[in-house]
Amino acid sequence: MIEKLEGSQGCFVCDTTNTNPRSLKLAIYWDSERRKTIIRLTPDSSHCGYEGIVHGGIIASIFDDAMAWAVKKETGIWAVTATFEIRYRQPVKIGEEYTFYGKIDSVLGKRIRTSALLKNSTGQEAASASALFISMEPNS
Repeated sequence: MIEKLEGSQGCFVCDTTNTNPRSLKLAIYWDSERRKTIIRLTPDSSHCGYEGIVHGGIIASIFDDAMAWAVKKETGIWAVTATFEIRYRQPVKIGEEYTFYGKIDSVLGKRIRTSALLKNSTGQEAASASALFISMEPNS
């Protein structure tokens, strides 16, 4: 089952309330069968670093949300990013549709390891990421 998540007020990636007028306003979905987040993006020229190519910081921000929301859905808690690594495999181009996927790989106490993929419309991997999140809950 695919569930649309509510997003976070003020978030650069997923605020849809206009609290943050610079938000990307991206919808985040949870696939409960595959236990992954799904975020779709068709970038435009406002997302560019180089002409026609999406800025790596935009990609990193969306990866961070994809993994953070996977943590929230799987564990029921919020966690913050402690370490983050990205591998860019091919340019992400404006006007093309891309999909981000985020998931939890392991949980050990407050430490939550995650990973994410970015695929183009033909299913080719454009980038991947991994991160360590730390629970903000005092007793987890």
